[in-house]
Amino acid sequence: MSSMVSMLGLLADVKVSPNSTGMPGAELIQKLLNWAQMLALWGSLGALLAGAAMYGIAREGGSYSGASRGKTLAMGGVVGAIIAGLAPAAVNMLFKAASS
Repeated sequence: MSSMVSMLGLLADVKVSPNSTGMPGAELIQKLLNWAQMLALWGSLGALLAGAAMYGIAREGGSYSGASRGKTLAMGGVVGAIIAGLAPAAVNMLFKAASS
């Protein structure tokens, strides 16, 4: 009985070593991920610039609710850029932490 339990314990161990070598379509997937990150950064830049313009124009026009929306949009662009930049490092860090 104990040999069966130790054999099940041995079979239950799973080891994973992520590697894209030889994977069909790996280059395409990497290129799509690179493009997705670039789109996220462009979107963040657009939100930041539009928010800054909205804030400035609304503030000078005396529209404090519009200025608040502009600040919110600009901050959304900043947060989006931070997340887009940190995403690969965060995924790798979390994978390594969970694998240890």
